Order: sequence, then C-alpha cells, then structure tokens
Amino acid sequence: MKLIIHRGTHEIGGSCVEIEDNGSRIVIDIGMPLVKPNGERFDIKDFKNLTGPQLVQKKILPDIKGIYPWDISIKSIDGLLISHAHMDHYGLYSYVRDDLSYFMGEGTKKLIDISNLFLSSQGTMKHCTHFKNGQGFHVGTFKVTPYLMDHSAFDAYAFLVESGDKKIFYSGDFRSHGRKSKTFKRFLNHCPEEVDALLLEGSLVSRDDNNSHQKSEQEIQNEIETTIRVSDKIIFAIQSSQNIDRAVSFFKAALKTKRLFVIDIYTAHILNTLKDHAKLPYASDGFSNIRVFYPYRLCSRLTEMGHQDILYTYKRFKITKDEISKHHPNIVMLIRPTMIEDLSRLGDIDCSTIIYSMWEGYLKEHSMDRFLQFAKKHRMKMIAIHTSGHADIETLKAFVNNMKPKKIIPIHTFKPEYYPSLFHNVISALDGVEIII
Repeated sequence: MKLIIHRGTHEIGGSCVEIEDNGSRIVIDIGMPLVKPNGERFDIKDFKNLTGPQLVQKKILPDIKGIYPWDISIKSIDGLLISHAHMDHYGLYSYVRDDLSYFMGEGTKKLIDISNLFLSSQGTMKHCTHFKNGQGFHVGTFKVTPYLMDHSAFDAYAFLVESGDKKIFYSGDFRSHGRKSKTFKRFLNHCPEEVDALLLEGSLVSRDDNNSHQKSEQEIQNEIETTIRVSDKIIFAIQSSQNIDRAVSFFKAALKTKRLFVIDIYTAHILNTLKDHAKLPYASDGFSNIRVFYPYRLCSRLTEMGHQDILYTYKRFKITKDEISKHHPNIVMLIRPTMIEDLSRLGDIDCSTIIYSMWEGYLKEHSMDRFLQFAKKHRMKMIAIHTSGHADIETLKAFVNNMKPKKIIPIHTFKPEYYPSLFHNVISALDGVEIII
C-alpha cells in the first residue's frame, strides 16, 4: 500500500490522508487547517478571491488528483471517509466534486448538517453511506473497519484499512478520560494487533500539561458543581455546543444544584437531533430543568435563511430575558461571546461567574477581545474548567502497547520529533510525500 499524509505530519488540524493500492484510492478526512504557517488562526475567508487550482497551488487544498470539479481527467477516489464532525477533519469538503462517495457515522453526518444549517455553509454530501462501530465495509479493493473512540466530538471513529496482506490503522482523534472511557477500554481489549503502520495522533505530545494525567469528565463535572454551589448569582458557561460530553456535565451539575439549565437554540437543536443515538438530556417534558434561550442574532439569521420551523420546534421550552432576570440565582446558562447584546439585557449580571470550558488559547484571539472587555466591565469572574479532547502520553502508550504496530507514523501533531522518545518504531513523514507500507 501507498499512503500520503497531505497535511498533519507537523501540524494539528487540517487532517488529510490518501491511501492507494491495487488501483483503488481512498481519502481519510479533508480537514480545514487550524493555523497558518506563521501560527496565526486560519480563516478560509482570507483566501476567498483565489480559485480552486490556486488554493491547491498555495497548499490550502490538498493536492489529490481527481477529487475537484476542475480536475476530472483522472479517475476519482473510491471513497472519502470522515472520522468525526470537527472542522479540522472535514471542513474543506465543500471544494470537492459532488459525485464523491462519503462514508461516516450517522451522528457525524447529522452534526455536519446542523453546522451547515446554522452557519449557512456551502457544499453537499449527496452520496453518503453510514457505517457502524466494528462493522467492516468495502471501498474499492479496501476493507475498512471503523472503531468508535472516546473524543470530545460525538460519534468519532478510528479506521482499520486493509488491502491484501497489509494493514494501516488511522487513530483519528481520541482520548481515554471522557464519558466514553469504557469504549476506549473495550477497544484496547479487542483492537487489531501488529498492523503494518499506525498513524497516531499526538495533539498533546510535548505540551507542558502532558506531564500529568488529564482530568476525567466526571472530575470536570464535580468542579463545575462545586463552582455553582459557592455562587449566589447566575452562572454563565462557555463551551463548544458540539462537545456533548461537556454539555452533559453542565446539565448534571445544574440538576444536582437545583438550577435551570439554559441552552441556546443551536445547542438545543444538536441535543434533540442526537437524542436517538445516546441517552442525552434535551429540551422536552422529560427534562423539566432544561429551557431554551433565543439569541437575537442567531434567530434573525435562521429567519433570513427560511428556517423558522426550528424556532417553533422549541417554543414550548423557551425562556425569555425577563424570566432569566427574575430567576438569576437559579440558572446555569450556556453562552457564546457573540451574545453580548443579549446578556446586556438580562438585568443584574455584575460580579457573576463565567465558567470557561474550552482551550484557553482561544481567549488570546482578537475575536474574544470585545467579550473579555464586557466581562471586565461587569466585574465577572472567569474560571477555567476544562480537559482535553485528546490522548495524554499514558493513553498513547497504552494504545501502542496493545496494538503492537510494526511502524508508527506521527500525525495531528506539532512535535513529531518527540515520538522517538516515546516509541521505538517511529518513521518520519512529511506532508505530501509518499510512504510505501
């Protein structure tokens, strides 16, 4: 087998791997970069004036033959596999031709559809096949077996790719300390062994916080609960709406402290859409402490796009600004930095607490400046309570020890040079350079 890591050998984000054998080609992930080469936050809007071929030339788009609408002279790939619904793993799909065959989990597809709906993203996935955990399927001459993993993204998978007598394992993004930690333990007990090559993510490799074990999601929930109990004011929370584990932690902490859990309509729609795939709390009669807030900007955008039906769906569970103001001390409310105007109309929010539950690096971005100034003006207390969506060193070693790969190829990492100090069978790789397995 031949493989090319188009992006990820020296970078976190923008994951994309091409595998070829016996005339068949597949691609795993086609992610949006997270950062520019100079380390600044990547924004695809900065390149809106470039054509598709120019984006390939500038290495914004991966140079994969036959997958773009302007490049149809070469046979297209047999399938595009998406590991999970984080933009750095699927965000460039809108540039590929619309006759490609996609393969992903059903929950992943639903999350992508929701993101497209609320963000009005372009792109189609007309031909999409949903796979299930542990059930192998064929794409061209390849047999692919997906493995459900514990990750901050819902419905995240690793892939075993087989052709002839060769095996490649793509770890995707994973961890062992989330709400699906038992899923990871089951994987270790039944993982494929002695694969020819393991593409192993290393998001936390070399990070300072990697010397200690990552906090479990239960520990995060306990910290949130403790923070709520010592406050007699409204608790605001900032987290990714697609981090379902964290949303459940906030919900359970609010429930235990007898507070209403207020979510915006975007989060409400995510939980409602995924409720049949897991035992999730969602806005319904069965979860009486969940109420839905309607942010002005978000609702205006949905109305402009003709999606008023979503607004009506959660009307019975709506909570108004006046109701929030009236019941301030009894509320835990998920917010986003773009909701300043809404928050300004909630009454007395001075000296309230914000639980920040995301990567702290985002706080340094210019997009957060206005919100941080707003929080400072109202003397809000910011408390960081977070754990990574990625594997620590201990988990990486357990992964390797159980799988016993013949070769390890670093991916999804800024520090591949650290791998040889952890594992004995590491081979170096460069973006865009073919590797023979």
